[in-house]
Amino acid sequence: MSTIGKLFKDLTEEEILMFGMEVVPTFRDKFRSTGVFDLDRCVQEALHHIERLYKSKHGIFAHGQMGRQEREELAQVVAHFQPLLYARIAGVRQRILQTTKVSEINAATAKVIIAERFREAGFEAKVTGQLYRACVKVAISPSYQVRFYVNYKKMLKEGLLDELVTAVQDLAKALDHLGYGVAVERYR
Repeated sequence: MSTIGKLFKDLTEEEILMFGMEVVPTFRDKFRSTGVFDLDRCVQEALHHIERLYKSKHGIFAHGQMGRQEREELAQVVAHFQPLLYARIAGVRQRILQTTKVSEINAATAKVIIAERFREAGFEAKVTGQLYRACVKVAISPSYQVRFYVNYKKMLKEGLLDELVTAVQDLAKALDHLGYGVAVERYR
């Protein structure tokens, strides 16, 4: 058992690191909405999370006073975990950035390919990129549009776009035959 583990009442270093990493999903979610992943702030939040764990393991309440020995131990803990957290969180951040870049490329490709294929068939398609798929909205009449999703991995599969165009054409014909006021609803 390492000295650090003993300071945490027999937790392993990996368990402590994983506890600190619990803050990462919050930063990942912020990245999705803002496009910014603040690595330094994330590491600081993870260290603060580990500090709270240390205090709880030693019976120190949130704003309770720590003795000199406990402050020194906590400084040792922070010094030990900071580079480990930085390396691990930097790896997570890099994977998030790579995934986002691939998704942006896929979305741009989908917008061009799908919209053009539906335009050739006489439909106007609005394509919006998502993380792993494209959201496609096709106007099938002045009153109706259909929404469906195309997975990026399957998007370039031979014949898939032709099948989708045919399905939309068939749906447009069916709605035309059913007449005014038809509604397609989700059944639960």
